[in-house]
Amino acid sequence: MFENINTDLLPIKAHYFLFNAATGPIVPFLPTIAKQLGFSGFLVGTIYTILPISGLIAKPLFGGLADKYKIHKTLFLIFQVVVAIAMFTIHFIPEIDKGANVTFNCKNVASVQICSKNGFSDDVVQSVLNMNHKNASCQLSCHATSDLYTEICNSWNAIQFCNKVNSSIADTETVSFTIGFDEYFDLQVKTCIDINVRTATFSDGIVHRSGCQRYVRTSCIITCHDNPDFRQLLEKADMPRNTTQTTGYQFHSFLWATIVSWIGMAVVVSVADAICFNLLGTEKRKEYGKQKMWGSIGFGIFGISAGYLVDTFSEGKIYKDYTCIFYIMLVIMILDIIVSTTIKKKNQDCSEEEASIIGELFTLCKEGHILSFGWWCIGAGMCTGVVWNFLFWYTEEIATSSQKPWLKTLQGLFTGIQCFLGELPFNFISGNVLRKLGHINVMSLVLLTYAIRFMAYSTVTNLWWFLIIEMLHGPSFGLCWPTMVSYGDKVTPPGTKATIQGFIGAIFEGLGVSSGSLLCGWLIDTYGGVTTFRAFSLGALVWLAIFGLHQWYLRKLKPSSNYMGHNHLANYANPDDAILMTMSRELQTY
Repeated sequence: MFENINTDLLPIKAHYFLFNAATGPIVPFLPTIAKQLGFSGFLVGTIYTILPISGLIAKPLFGGLADKYKIHKTLFLIFQVVVAIAMFTIHFIPEIDKGANVTFNCKNVASVQICSKNGFSDDVVQSVLNMNHKNASCQLSCHATSDLYTEICNSWNAIQFCNKVNSSIADTETVSFTIGFDEYFDLQVKTCIDINVRTATFSDGIVHRSGCQRYVRTSCIITCHDNPDFRQLLEKADMPRNTTQTTGYQFHSFLWATIVSWIGMAVVVSVADAICFNLLGTEKRKEYGKQKMWGSIGFGIFGISAGYLVDTFSEGKIYKDYTCIFYIMLVIMILDIIVSTTIKKKNQDCSEEEASIIGELFTLCKEGHILSFGWWCIGAGMCTGVVWNFLFWYTEEIATSSQKPWLKTLQGLFTGIQCFLGELPFNFISGNVLRKLGHINVMSLVLLTYAIRFMAYSTVTNLWWFLIIEMLHGPSFGLCWPTMVSYGDKVTPPGTKATIQGFIGAIFEGLGVSSGSLLCGWLIDTYGGVTTFRAFSLGALVWLAIFGLHQWYLRKLKPSSNYMGHNHLANYANPDDAILMTMSRELQTY
């Protein structure tokens, strides 16, 4: 039964499974983790613009080093360790204390008025109005006025401010103190909530009873550190214009941890693909998809499990607790590193006069069909970036209150369907699909499917229907990656496999995914998720139309005597056939 198993391929299969099982619980949830940390959609889009660009640099760089010094396996293992360490550190980044514009009112009883132009959701309002505020506190930084100093001095008995009563006050001067809330007496008025304040504590630590003999009203910025109910309220409140999320150490910590982990993943993926093709050899390259599908299996199984575990450990909590999935990642990455040490890479065949990598890339980029292929890679990358980085963000935006307690489980099911009913079967049949339809038609199908998928997202309001929509992940991303990788391998000269694979992947991610993420983040913050997905649906159709026109032009140009040189590179065929066609036509061309 087991005599036909190729034992040389077992370690690479295990790597694909374990590496994706380790990153699967983390990567899909990173945008929502960033959202929970307090980052805006545009800021997350900016981060996911930087990440693929880091891959754009890392893939060709380290791929070239691997090819030049034949250290594929060494870099492969080193960057697996880098991924594990960098990704695990994300768990220890604290949430940003968001500030909100509020109004401090004081007449007999002091109160803080928190307002939102769009209003607050019922569950957020009820959690604040019904809570016992005992031991709850927030920090206020209020615009200083003469009346405020007078009441602080006379009514609150904070004598250190008495010298401020009759002095001149600068327009930018502020008074900072910590407020303790009354236990119950809150009031909701349309889009505002008034919360009564019982005490005020200044930097000296002395607690003062808040109450004013005269009416005082001033604007303040409020932050609430260890108070999840109020922090959830402030997320929907009017934010001050002068606050920014990029100045805190949380942003820099998250940015650099994700950059390092992204570089590590980019190198591991590209070098692993080069090692896989090396192990398969020329005669079995069509079986690449059958090796890669094990990654989809690992990603799917642990993606589903991760969503359920996050919801289980978050039960009774306002915010999701992602602790468990970081430890799952760490354990599985250690197993992956152990298994990867057993990979036995074959010696590469190197010619004495090896082609120049830079020269080969320059030659490829002059080909019309290669330029068209690059255009498609960017468009497909933009669409993929939307799904990777903002699908879960969008589902949290439209989720109902009844769906939120188990939203991560539902998102995990999305991941499972993407893998088991999308990537897995289409990775398995990708060779046959490419042989029957050809690369051009498959590329067109990918963009068309993305357009249909985005329009469906923007139309359907019940998240359970998204489970059906996710089946379109197969003819979109499930066909996209094998098509791109097989083409990149086809045009690769000997000794530059990892370099070219890294270059093609860098175009897809460094230009496509990055620009798509930036645009999507800005659109979601500005116009909302529905408009954003409809805009990308239309954009995919426009991108497809331009791609089709370019292909039509190239077909008319092909008989011309000007279209010579590497004309064999323009043929989009099955990976097996492409290799034979390349070898044959090279003899005719040179």
